[in-house]
Amino acid sequence: MRKPSLLLSLVFCTYSIIFSQEMIKFDEKSIVITNQVAISACKLYNETNYGNELIINVLTRKENKKLKDREKVNFSRVRVKKLAAYFKDTLGVEAHNILTQFKPFDDKKNKGNGHPLTGVTWTRDNFKKISNRSGIYQLVIIKEEMLTATGNVNDTINGVQIIKYNNKYGTYFHGDYTTGFIPPQAFNSDCKEITIELKEFFTPSEILLAGLTTTSGDKMLRTGGMIHIMAYCNGKEIPLKRGTKAEIKFLNFTESYGIFFGNKKSGLIDWEIDESIETILNPFDFDEETEEEGGLKVLTDKFGWINCDAFVDDKGPRTELVVNLKEKVENSTAFRLIFHDIKSVLPGYYTNNDRSKVKFTNLPTARKTSLLVFQLVKDKDIIIWAIKELETGKDKVVSDLKFKTTSLKEFKKTTDLIW
Repeated sequence: MRKPSLLLSLVFCTYSIIFSQEMIKFDEKSIVITNQVAISACKLYNETNYGNELIINVLTRKENKKLKDREKVNFSRVRVKKLAAYFKDTLGVEAHNILTQFKPFDDKKNKGNGHPLTGVTWTRDNFKKISNRSGIYQLVIIKEEMLTATGNVNDTINGVQIIKYNNKYGTYFHGDYTTGFIPPQAFNSDCKEITIELKEFFTPSEILLAGLTTTSGDKMLRTGGMIHIMAYCNGKEIPLKRGTKAEIKFLNFTESYGIFFGNKKSGLIDWEIDESIETILNPFDFDEETEEEGGLKVLTDKFGWINCDAFVDDKGPRTELVVNLKEKVENSTAFRLIFHDIKSVLPGYYTNNDRSKVKFTNLPTARKTSLLVFQLVKDKDIIIWAIKELETGKDKVVSDLKFKTTSLKEFKKTTDLIW
């Protein structure tokens, strides 16, 4: 089997679209990746912004003057090959982001012969004139855009309800938006005291401040509400006993939802549907026959992050939103896009090293939204934030955010008016 080539593309050109063009100096007439060469390569890569290209020349001005053309070709080709291997094997650059660029020597004999090095039409003779030419090799490194989620998950910011579990009789619990029952002998535990912790996230401010979003992989969700429920024995999480189901009722629901469970992934809670979970919808405020409050009853055999969700069925065109900041923000700053007509909150992602540019991707077009950018002030009941009303597809770049410092109470009052 032929070994696939590391250098995936050979480009014949007389010009390049250059984001950054640099030179790495090898020892004279050497092809060895010395410690100094390695340091230079690492430094150049680290200083290149995500989404940009780095073009590396491997011959110095002195070598370009002194070396014969054949030597220039050979040294540049081997050096580029070795540097490419270093970027891939040591710096972890993916092979598809490593390219070889070919810069032909000037063709003095046939200068002005009407056959430029770039064009849209080629004959066999024209191509032969190009492919037979020699020149200097350069290395092109594409620093693939890295999307880093903004904000942090803070599941305790809205408060925690603690319930003592009764192993003999089971335990009812009552939150602001949910009620439930955990049956007797629901855990395989000898613990004398088992506690249940319940956290609820239903309003925009509760979802925002907790750092939660509504996505399943790259798919957009609309939420009815989220909770985190967990049982503890001496501070350690304990699961429900196999075959045991707890009942959780999401109050005042008038439509059915799928049940999604959340796991932390790349700094966010990512939601995955569990189609085995049984749900029963009672759309009435109060059922006189059963004497139960209305809502969506969920019978679950596991605890954790639970979200009543539905996939957003929008097969229309997609768009992006870019937020440019005038200065670097704190790492804990959250960027969120809230949709007005559907209960959906999407995260923004940093796209550069200095956290001055944020992108929202895969957005449905023609939707009214609110862009929220906020940062909690540690140990104080205040928040630094900005809000801007946008229409997806129409507003594609935001560069004029105006921040203010207010109480958390004012932030909650404003955001909870969205839906």
